[in-house]
Amino acid sequence: MFRKGTSRKELKTLSFFDEDLTWDKEVKYLGLILDDKLIFRSHLKYNTEKFWAKVHLLIPLIGRRSPLTLENKLLLFKQVLRPILTYAAQIWGLAATVKKAQILQNKILRIIVNAPWYVRNSVIHNDLKIQTIDEFIKELSRNFFQKLVNHTNPTVLDQLNYTHNNGKYAFPYATTKWSTPLKPP
Repeated sequence: MFRKGTSRKELKTLSFFDEDLTWDKEVKYLGLILDDKLIFRSHLKYNTEKFWAKVHLLIPLIGRRSPLTLENKLLLFKQVLRPILTYAAQIWGLAATVKKAQILQNKILRIIVNAPWYVRNSVIHNDLKIQTIDEFIKELSRNFFQKLVNHTNPTVLDQLNYTHNNGKYAFPYATTKWSTPLKPP
């Protein structure tokens, strides 16, 4: 089944209504590609391809010769492109390396502002007041888990019992510094 690391033993064949099911290396479920090692490499690759396909469609609007203002270009980035990069990031955000997603964000922000090669990415992020992908995923996850605690569905609330596994932290993500309040922009 799905677990971190490699499998050391042969998995038994599962049957469903007297039909044998095969074991797959990866499964796509609700737009999220789960692989057998839970490293989400194929999901990030799929998101990258989807991201660049959308960028090529939007280049006339966000490129250097675009008549749009910088605010409108950033709005397109925040509303169209960033959700593609961070789809289901609450699930894969801490399990996968987000460096590739950050590189994609850096490239598209450079295209939007037409920045020369010698301008640092941190300067672009600070000037545009755009969070890095890592910060954005942490904020998404924090909001997700806060909503999960106050959810009205009893089935969803029962899922919280699975996250209280060691008694030290309320959630597996509690080891990160999310207890500090968000700073206003």
